[in-house]
Amino acid sequence: MKKSMLMGCVAAVAAFVVQAASAAELRMLSSWDQNYPQRQMLVEPFIKDVEAATNGGIKIRISGPETVPSFEQLQPVGAGVFHLLFTHGAYHFGTSPIATAVEALSGTLDQWRAGGIKQHLDEHYARFGVKLLMLAPSAPGQGYHMVLRSPVKPSGDLQGYKIRATPTYDGVLKLLNASPVILPPAEVYTSLEKGLVDGAAWPTFGVFNNKWHEVSKFVLRPAFGTTTQLIFVNLATWNKLSDAEKKVLMSAAEKAEETYYNGYTKLVDEELDKLLKAGMQVAEMGPDQKARLTDAWAAGQWENSAKKMPAETDALRKLAVAKGLAK
Repeated sequence: MKKSMLMGCVAAVAAFVVQAASAAELRMLSSWDQNYPQRQMLVEPFIKDVEAATNGGIKIRISGPETVPSFEQLQPVGAGVFHLLFTHGAYHFGTSPIATAVEALSGTLDQWRAGGIKQHLDEHYARFGVKLLMLAPSAPGQGYHMVLRSPVKPSGDLQGYKIRATPTYDGVLKLLNASPVILPPAEVYTSLEKGLVDGAAWPTFGVFNNKWHEVSKFVLRPAFGTTTQLIFVNLATWNKLSDAEKKVLMSAAEKAEETYYNGYTKLVDEELDKLLKAGMQVAEMGPDQKARLTDAWAAGQWENSAKKMPAETDALRKLAVAKGLAK
């Protein structure tokens, strides 16, 4: 959506007053369509929980990237055109990198909560007109991986390989001596098939649905990093809700966080089993690369975030270090 179109959309709803309390309909944007497994895992139960707990007093209607492109969704939610957003930090990195920098952290969901990580991000994102309702991390070391057309080099790395990736993976690609190639997901299958890239970096769950096992032979291990899923709510919408409604939304969001943290590793294991049964093999990094992998991943997140927002990145990192969640 072009900026002029977006502003026109904002103007068209400028007179819209968010309905609070009874019979409110909240419009949610999702960065993925209904086939995205995490949407089925998190958002659909979230919506059912909210509607059930309010006896239908709050209803949530969801639209996907066919309504607003994934990379342009934070602004219309902050402006109140939509009320909720299910997304990932990478989709609004140009606005703020902090929700991607948080993936540099180690630790469990309980440790993130005790460390005030969600509250810290919530305060940061208020400047964009949104409240962070859900911050759902995977277990550390389970977030991301790569698929390859060819095995790991004898040196234990991917020297000379071209890997489809986003800047999120810069630290790991440097460690493995590979070169990044920026491609939209829709072009990865063909690029692997034709050998235009030698592999693709992606979350540890989702390769099978994309059918990349048909055009690649290896799953690189170990996996690395923490992947997160986010739900934001428009701040003005939030402020108009009753305390009881706020409690319902927060409770449903916390339940979804626990579902994701506790269930994601199982999804990864089940998918890996499918990939192996489909003919893929596990390729292992060299011991030196394995030893430095976690630090390389985190360094990449901090470095990329600091280029965009140095002070805010430093504040998050200092908090995480103080809480034992980062170096």
